[in-house]
Amino acid sequence: METTWTDPVHSIELKSFFISEEYGFVLEDPLTELPRCYQPWMDVANNLTHLIKTHQLRDLVKKMPLLSTLHLHGYRQLRLAHLALGFITMGYVWQEGLHQPAQALPRALAVPYCNVSQALGLPPILVYADCVLANWRLKDPSRPMEIGNLDTIFSFPGGESGKNFFLVSMLVEKSANSGIQGVISAVNAMVTFDISSLHKALQRITLSLKNMEEAFRIIHNHVDPKIFHGTFRIYLSGWRDNPLLPDGLWYEGVREEPLRLSGGSAAQSSSIQSLDTLLGIQHDLDSDSRLSEANAELHAPVPSAADRDCSRQPVSALLRAVQCRPLPLSGVQHLRLCSGGTTELPPQRRGQVHHSAQAEGANRTGGGLPIPWSVRGPQ
Repeated sequence: METTWTDPVHSIELKSFFISEEYGFVLEDPLTELPRCYQPWMDVANNLTHLIKTHQLRDLVKKMPLLSTLHLHGYRQLRLAHLALGFITMGYVWQEGLHQPAQALPRALAVPYCNVSQALGLPPILVYADCVLANWRLKDPSRPMEIGNLDTIFSFPGGESGKNFFLVSMLVEKSANSGIQGVISAVNAMVTFDISSLHKALQRITLSLKNMEEAFRIIHNHVDPKIFHGTFRIYLSGWRDNPLLPDGLWYEGVREEPLRLSGGSAAQSSSIQSLDTLLGIQHDLDSDSRLSEANAELHAPVPSAADRDCSRQPVSALLRAVQCRPLPLSGVQHLRLCSGGTTELPPQRRGQVHHSAQAEGANRTGGGLPIPWSVRGPQ
């Protein structure tokens, strides 16, 4: 059914949001070191895989000093601190796998983690904005940003497959950059009823979707689905609606009741949600409920007051602007028109890492939401 254009709304600009013109929602050149006083965190996070495999992590975390977060200066230090504490938290909870998840975080981890989370507007759990958008570095800064020249800052057990799972998805997010600019251009074109500009914006989105699909395809060569499901996936599990942690997780020294939070998922991707919203992509009821949950939980971190450009808005404002200006035809119809009727949206369904991985993880319990990568086409 066609949707008619409503009364004009204000136009929007890329610079009005926390979006990089080159990287989109990916954090540009993330820091890899914190001030020396936070070395106890960095020592644990940098050695996380070994500490988990040798079952030493929990004992070491319990011995960590309680550090103040007042010496973290600037947005980028806060992002790295949240990343490090998030990795430590997931390792601590799931060190013993499905058999014995931790029920509570020690005060020395819970208190600073919640303080940093509050400063950024993120939940105190490892989320997509951490493990994907802020967890990368170039091996050789003089070479291109390609999978062979990338490494993660922190990692879990799972070897190269685990690292590449994060890195491929980061490259997909970077490929979405031009599509996000297209979303903004499309909204502005509908404000002014400019059909020509709308057509160009949708062509840009079409090209971005093709680039995202191309970036995604390399996951088949870089992630072993057996390692993903058998070793790595549990560290993305949260404590909301998880039968292994039915009451959630206690954060000692922070709250008198446990928190129930979802683990990292690209349902939290602002890029994918922006494209879905503009194009009117619908999902099944179960997916919609999970997407709404992720949408309520976060879209993107917000810089602290000291770093914040007060003229900028969080990405939730971008989604509201898109929702106020629906396309006059369905998004899929528009993309087909813009591409001469030959373009289909990427065929991969949300949550697929590899078609052969579906059966592998079908009967496993305790895993968090799988990370979905590509925008789903009509079913």
